[in-house]
Amino acid sequence: MRVRELRSAAEIENVRSVWHQLLQQTPGASFMQTPEWLEARCRHAPHFRSLRILVCESRHGNETGGIAGIVPLNVQIEPTKVGDLRLLTFPLDGWGSFYGPIGPQPVALLRAALEYLGRAERNYDLIDLRPMPAVAVEDLPGAKPLPSSPWARAAMIDLAGSWDTYWESRKQDHNRRRNVERCERRLSEAGCITFERYRPAGLCGNESEPRWDLFDECVSLARRSWQSGLTEGNTLSHPDVLPLLRDAHQAAAQAGALDMSLLRLNDQPLAFSYGYHYRGNFDLLRIGFDPDWAKLAPGNALWTRLIRDSFQRKDRVIDLGPTCLDFKKFWLTRVEPSFRLLRYTWSPRSQVLRVTRLLRGRAGEPGDKTNAAAKVEATQPAPALVATSADGTDRRDRPAR
Repeated sequence: MRVRELRSAAEIENVRSVWHQLLQQTPGASFMQTPEWLEARCRHAPHFRSLRILVCESRHGNETGGIAGIVPLNVQIEPTKVGDLRLLTFPLDGWGSFYGPIGPQPVALLRAALEYLGRAERNYDLIDLRPMPAVAVEDLPGAKPLPSSPWARAAMIDLAGSWDTYWESRKQDHNRRRNVERCERRLSEAGCITFERYRPAGLCGNESEPRWDLFDECVSLARRSWQSGLTEGNTLSHPDVLPLLRDAHQAAAQAGALDMSLLRLNDQPLAFSYGYHYRGNFDLLRIGFDPDWAKLAPGNALWTRLIRDSFQRKDRVIDLGPTCLDFKKFWLTRVEPSFRLLRYTWSPRSQVLRVTRLLRGRAGEPGDKTNAAAKVEATQPAPALVATSADGTDRRDRPAR
């Protein structure tokens, strides 16, 4: 392949059409891989100043064919044990469970991108591509695999079959299921329960109203939830996150990718979910409930209605995110791993970091934070918002879901 670079968000317009065409062929694509999400992220992330969007074009002899794929990358500064390093990574910044090349052959695109970076201008100290799905690192049988390592695990709900079959399978944890059903009965006794899910068809379907009234109700609930105590930008209402989400909210409504749900009791909002859907994949970004009703666990009532509605809409899978797997265990049907690709340059700090991590016996992979640990963290005083932890691993938004 021949690789050329785009160095600014303004240049995205030159490939927007083909970007969307390639997304239709990208395995497991999400709204976070769209150019609209990247543009919104660039507007609200001060460290998104060094975009390196690699456009891979097929070659036939000496002739260049069409665009075969796009590999969006960004250089950002991250603090580590050995000082600040320039990190070349995907422009995800902790949002979503997976990210990778845009196109039908992610492994080939990744190989072409790495080969190009090996001979191109180097304005980074470390290549750290994460979190990639298995399809982005697994090559054809017999081929040399990409040098990747496990990064995290995401809780997934496969929506094959019917709601009745799925709910019957939850009997494996009969105590938890009985508790969910008991909370549902007690909540019903308290008044009239209503569930509203808003998923506009987008500009192509003549339905792109963002419904700011529903969005504001979700934000209001987030401010009252226990997660509001987290200081890492982990709630819908956090001042460092809200401007981005409002910007992306409008873009998602126009793209037909927006998904909001509200559970109400006697017209009073009790619980919400917020996320994006794309080609049958629903990414749940945020969820929360009013703590005044915690004893009746309104989140359970929201979960059951949300999952049942996704069955009815013929969604393929719900991605519940990579944290608090203990809390999500009852609902998930499988755990999907993500992967990380690390390449250290010969810069002194990069090599010192490599040796430091080798001596520690790990590359800085984050462990899964339990739901209980996240709640404890929300009640503890915390330092100012930072994008990374001390060893350079991305901590933004990790316990959010």
